[in-house]
Amino acid sequence: MQKELEIYFNNQDEKTKLIHVIGLLWTQISFRLDEVLAKYSLNISKFNILMIIKHVGGYDGIQQNEISKRLLVTPSNITKLLDKLEKEGLITRNLKQDDRRAKLIRITDFGSKRLDKAWTLYIKTTKKLLDKIAAVDADYVEKVLVDWLTNIK
Repeated sequence: MQKELEIYFNNQDEKTKLIHVIGLLWTQISFRLDEVLAKYSLNISKFNILMIIKHVGGYDGIQQNEISKRLLVTPSNITKLLDKLEKEGLITRNLKQDDRRAKLIRITDFGSKRLDKAWTLYIKTTKKLLDKIAAVDADYVEKVLVDWLTNIK
C-alpha cells in the first residue's frame, strides 16, 4: 500500500499529505461500512440519520433542519434522504403541534429494530478496522484529530 500511496504524495508538503491520507482512509472505512450496512438495506447516510432521529430526537422526534445541521447536509439533500427512509417505513413525519409548518421526524419500531441489528455489525466492523492500529497510536491520533476538529470550529 505504501508504494501505491507514493503517487499521491509526490511534491506535497506534510499537511497536504495528511489531508489526503484522511480522505483515502475515509474512503476505505466508508466502503467497508457501506458493505456491512447494505445487509440491512442501509448505507452510512441512512444509518447516521436514523441514529440522530432515534438517539437525539427520541420519543418526541426531531425537526428536519436539526438533522441537517447535525450532519452538515443541505436541507434539500436531507429531504431526499428522509423521503427514502419514509418510503421504506423507517421513519414518520408528523406536523408539530405548535408550528404547523414544521414537521417532527420519528423513527418507527421497524426502523429502530433494523438500526439495532445494523449497530451490532457496525460496531464489530469498526473494532476490526481499529485492530489494524496499535492502541498507543490510536490514542495519539484521536487526541490530535479531536484537537484539530476543536480548533476548526
